[in-house]
Amino acid sequence: MIIFSKALADRATVWSAIRANDQPCESLPPDLVRFSGESRPVVIWNLTRRCNLRCAHCYIDANNSDLSDELSLEEGVRLIDELASLPSPMLIFTGGEPLMSRNFWAYAFHAREVGLRCAISTNGTMITPEIAALLKESGIRYVGVSLDSSSPEINDSFRGIRGAHAKAIQGLINARDAGLKTGLRVTLTRDNWHDIPALLNLALDLKIPRFCLYHLVPTGRGKGIAERDVTAEQRRYVIRLLMEAAVELREKEIEILTTDSPIDGAFIVEMLRGDPERMEHVKRLLINAGGCSAGSKVANISPAGDVHPCQFMPQIVVGNVRERSFRDIWIDNPSQELLLIRNSRRYLKGRCSRCEHLELCGGCRQKAYYYRGDLFEEDPTCMLEDLLKTEHAR
Repeated sequence: MIIFSKALADRATVWSAIRANDQPCESLPPDLVRFSGESRPVVIWNLTRRCNLRCAHCYIDANNSDLSDELSLEEGVRLIDELASLPSPMLIFTGGEPLMSRNFWAYAFHAREVGLRCAISTNGTMITPEIAALLKESGIRYVGVSLDSSSPEINDSFRGIRGAHAKAIQGLINARDAGLKTGLRVTLTRDNWHDIPALLNLALDLKIPRFCLYHLVPTGRGKGIAERDVTAEQRRYVIRLLMEAAVELREKEIEILTTDSPIDGAFIVEMLRGDPERMEHVKRLLINAGGCSAGSKVANISPAGDVHPCQFMPQIVVGNVRERSFRDIWIDNPSQELLLIRNSRRYLKGRCSRCEHLELCGGCRQKAYYYRGDLFEEDPTCMLEDLLKTEHAR
């Protein structure tokens, strides 16, 4: 996760984030957890595979088939108790569509009782005013709603259900009006890269205080649209746009960030070469953030209790919470695979191994796995190679 609004904001904000490196996760506000030096992870829990949409990029291939392998209520409550005692800085409920989980409300209210900070990642279509009020009552800290175009036709085609666009926007409004912190999220593809300004303006018009751009990761159904990922030039255009917006909107109530591509941080550093002092501050901030979070600051738990280094690595299972405690899996006795991912920079190959931005980036390991068949190969979606060649030739 690259928080443009912090990296490119005034120095006070940057230094607050840098100082977070020396503080425990639980003492930090949610927006600074990313910068803590501690490795206790934000846990992304896929409660269910059930979903009322059929999104083309769904990393879990959500459907409404057999749900018998989902964690039971008792197992889920036990997991929440453990995460609260760890303590994990944040638990993110997702799916499928988490609001379709039979146990969602029991989990959310129990997490509130044990003091575990929680957020929800949702398609927004089920958030009525009544549901929004319950989310607020249950202590949910943040509601992230996915939208993939300012055009209802394009969005609904991508998400597989007519009317999804209107319902998602209404869900955002309902959550906002209930007093919840909200965010608009978009997955970048060749179908919508040119639409990012309109989506950002939509967030501003709706007074949604967070705009999060996800890069496409070819996992689940996302593998079927890998060819629709953006080109390097399109990616650079969008990141430049968000950099400019983060500066121009610094007085507005909106935070701009991207995720699923630590390369964005390296690109920001490159764009700041003309301002060495500012570049150095931002570089320190990004080094604190640590590049790819898989296996360290992020953990994923599947509906059946499998633990993955991140939500985009279904092929790597490092344990199951039905068989071992999460603490044992993640902290006390991590598997060799998990240790290798945490120390992946030692084993990187190709351009990633030689890159001057290795300390703050390292590329996306799942993209390397998909395109190269090797977790430690170079990330072929890097947008820097031709840019660096041009800059270094000057």
